[in-house]
Parts: sequence; C-alpha cells; structure tokens
Amino acid sequence: MNENVFSGETDRRFASPFAQARDVPSIDDCYFYHTMDIPGHGTVEGEWDLRGIEDRYLGHFDFAKKRVLDVGAASGILTFHIEKQGADVVSFDLSDAFDWDIVPFAGSDADETRRARRQHIDKINNAYWFCHRAFGSNAKMVNGVVYDIPSSIGPVDVSVLGSILLHLRDPFLALTNVAALTKETIIVAELSPYGRLASMFRRNPRFMPRGLKPNGINDGWYRLPPLLVREYLAILGFADQRIVWNTFKYGSRTRPIYTIVANRTS
Repeated sequence: MNENVFSGETDRRFASPFAQARDVPSIDDCYFYHTMDIPGHGTVEGEWDLRGIEDRYLGHFDFAKKRVLDVGAASGILTFHIEKQGADVVSFDLSDAFDWDIVPFAGSDADETRRARRQHIDKINNAYWFCHRAFGSNAKMVNGVVYDIPSSIGPVDVSVLGSILLHLRDPFLALTNVAALTKETIIVAELSPYGRLASMFRRNPRFMPRGLKPNGINDGWYRLPPLLVREYLAILGFADQRIVWNTFKYGSRTRPIYTIVANRTS
C-alpha cells in the first residue's frame, strides 16, 4: 500500500504540468482582461491598457535568454511581450477547474458565485489561447492555483506577478511558492493603497472588502503598500531591490502602480 502511495506521489510530482493548447475559433468566446492589438483581428478592448508601456510596467527588465514564469497571465499580454524580448515563457493561471479566492460574504449564493467565476475564467483562458495562436507564440501554459504551483514546471530565472497579489487571500504564501522556483529575480507590479509619498512610510495593507457592502468587491482582498511587499521579498531571499512608479489606464481612470524588481541575495 505504501509503495502505491509513493508511486502516485512520484507520478504527480513528475507528470507534465503543461496544458494542451485550445482551438478557439471565435473571439466571441473570449474575455479580454487586457486591451490587445491582435494580429489579423485589430484592437480588442479590455480592463487594463498596457499597450506600448509594458517595459515600464515590468521595471525595464532585460528578459533576453531568460526562462520566465508569468503568474496570473490572464489574456497573455505580458507573456507575449516578454517572449518577444527573447525569453522562454511559462504562463500560469487558473482554469475553470479551480476556484478564485472569492470573498465569502454571508448571505451570498456561494455556489452561484463560484459557477459564474469559473465561466468567466474559462473565457479568459480562451482569450489567452486565441492570442497565443494569433501571435504565433511558443509559450507554455500551466493551470492551477498559486498556492500550489507544481514543482514539475522546473526552475525559472525570473517570475512576474502583474497585479495578482491584490486578488489573493494569502499573498505571502503565493510569493513563497513563486520564490521556490525562482533562481534570480521576482518582479511584482501592484496597485498602491496610498500615494507615492505616503507609501515611503506606511506598510499596513488596506483591506478591500466591506462587511456592510455584501454586493461589493468579492474578487479582491488587499491593497499592499510597497514597503510591505519589499519586506515579503526580503524575507524570501530577494533583498536586492529597486522600485519604479507609474500610472496606467484602467477603463477610463488612471491608477498608481508600483513595480518592484527584486534579485535573489541568498
């Protein structure tokens, strides 16, 4: 019995984690988290518009000849941009087989919320694969939850987390899992809870959900100030850090975003 259990664990550990490519014939089956200029299809509107300023968002990092893990790839705009820089990219994201970290408001229909969110994730996955074919990408996709990233992905030189930590109930655990695979550099881009000046002194996060607004935000947890994220990264061995501030377009608004580029020091 113990041999069977051991064999099963071994199979899981070393089985290929990479998803099969989807054939998505229609753009109507997709949801685009990012505004994308898709070859052969033109511009498709999304929530975030990073076009032409991806390098700023990524801290002007040189990805050439690196193996990169793009955590929370969504529609794939960062994956495809990094790939163009000469990197070998592994995208990582949820699929409709996994649940989002939904805020469990009392009185809400949890089953319906999970069902709707999984359908939404499925359409985001479709957008990734639709763009993957249009861009002629060689990037690989791994589907799963960020708290249990499979070690069978293998080590990467660089990991990128683009505005994902605010959606997680346990952002430090997520970073811990990412750090375990990352040999050189972690890049974190996040919405700041404070202005640039206040963020130099304040490290307490802002809790996003409100108990008196059960129909409000149910897919976000914390706005993390850069001082706190820098502490997280230093604890995990990435203490050589620099920070870049920018503003980016979200819908009709511009939002302050900081990017931390942290190199492994131990």
